[in-house]
Amino acid sequence: MFNTFRLHEILVKYKQDFVLNQWNNEKYKWEAVKCFQDNWDVNADNFADMLARSLSKTYNLLASMNNFPARMIQSFAKTVPEEVRAMYIALFDESRDVVTRIIEFKDQSSILLEKYGNGAGQHYQYENAISTYLWLRYPDKYYIYKYGEIKAVADELGSDYYFKKGAYVENLRNFYRLYDEICEELKNDEELLNLLKSQLTDNCYSDPALKTLTIDVGFYTNRYYSQKNSLAVDYDRDLIEYSNKISEAEDVQPSVYTKVDFLNEVYMAENRYNTLVAVLQNKKNIILQGAPGVGKTFAAKRLAYSIMGVKDDSRIEFVQFHQNYSYEDFMMGYKPVNEGFELKHGIFYRFCQKAAGQPDKDYFFIIDEINRGNMSKIFGELLMLIERDYRGTKATLAYNGLTFSVPENLYIIGMMNTADRSLAMIDYALRRRFSFFEIEPGFDSEGFIEYQKRLNNETFNLLIDKIKELNKEITADKSLGKGFCIGHSYFCGKDICRDEWMYSVVDYDILPMLSEYWFDDAAKLQRWENILHGVFQ
Repeated sequence: MFNTFRLHEILVKYKQDFVLNQWNNEKYKWEAVKCFQDNWDVNADNFADMLARSLSKTYNLLASMNNFPARMIQSFAKTVPEEVRAMYIALFDESRDVVTRIIEFKDQSSILLEKYGNGAGQHYQYENAISTYLWLRYPDKYYIYKYGEIKAVADELGSDYYFKKGAYVENLRNFYRLYDEICEELKNDEELLNLLKSQLTDNCYSDPALKTLTIDVGFYTNRYYSQKNSLAVDYDRDLIEYSNKISEAEDVQPSVYTKVDFLNEVYMAENRYNTLVAVLQNKKNIILQGAPGVGKTFAAKRLAYSIMGVKDDSRIEFVQFHQNYSYEDFMMGYKPVNEGFELKHGIFYRFCQKAAGQPDKDYFFIIDEINRGNMSKIFGELLMLIERDYRGTKATLAYNGLTFSVPENLYIIGMMNTADRSLAMIDYALRRRFSFFEIEPGFDSEGFIEYQKRLNNETFNLLIDKIKELNKEITADKSLGKGFCIGHSYFCGKDICRDEWMYSVVDYDILPMLSEYWFDDAAKLQRWENILHGVFQ
């Protein structure tokens, strides 16, 4: 049930706008149905071509800035036409429950993505797109489902039907019930029916059951009456402008990034950089280990840039491990959805699929705090697949029974803080599959020396000299070692050097760390506090 008086208020405005604006903007919906009806032939010899013709006038119904269901299903149809034909036959089988058919079509699309996605991140065949196919095929029975829109309509009309994000099954059933009720109410509006008839042309579907009109009234209600969702709705009908935006986005080229850029930013000696690149390219998996503040995370991303030759963040993925991180987060696993569970792909699985789609380009998966996670629990069978010699080798995954491989063009860079005493030693099985590269404080690198010269501050130069002396003492300490040295990144990133900033680094970064190092040697801690504070006297 809903507030029919509120609907009639909306219809007054809708009818006023209908001839002036609404019909000109929205008549493509009736044309899309007519086009589909004229071209659809499930038994066509060339199924992919027939499908493309059938969907050729759907425009933004099946394509928007970040959603490409028509393009994706047509791509699948070209690759495996019989599998896609079977999906549509099952979807259009009116002897079966409609919600069940929608869910099956979505699940089958996930399987196609895994097999033939060529690195695509999504199949885009969700409730909105699938309900659109049903409406095109049976325009006298179905409507287009869009969660945000239907929720706005229900709220605006004071409906008793409840819509909750993620409750796909119940939402769909309530959606069809509510729109059937709205449709019945529209049939009583003679003025509205006459308006529609006056505008229909031979290129439009006649809409005898008024299902498409109901869709348009719902769209109008959401677009012009719902303040809650108006900012979130994107209905761009200018397809030429849309295509130009896509083309312009594709024409934007990432900026060039070279070894020189890396050395200017990371403060590493050139011979060390050359070694680092050679080790990573040989092993494909590397862990950057070192003391706090040596810039491991900063260096990892710029290492990827320098090998790619461009600053292309679309080919880099970043995660941080922790004690509760699992295989289900990393690769795949069943996650709770409504009252059941659904198989979801993890971040590494999706990124591998993406890299596999462009084998001529390098991709980089960066893992911060890699030794904080349970390695065997997170990696599972990947412990074998990430090895250089097993790249490209397919293995069967336990969760879905499909084959999977780690592409050869994917590099893994991990980071590990050697000064964190709370962490256990890294898993030996993983240690064998990674090379380990020590990132050292870069105070003596050409890049940092040039940085010092630019700052041109005597107090800063003296402070750096004292930090280098401190690092020598830390390295010589048998309970510590070079893995506990103070990194250069604490002192980077400034164009103007002021005493207040340097003092805060000493008091709030360096000394708290030293108090952890020498918690049992108060005299040594006090001596270094005096030395570092003495720089400012």
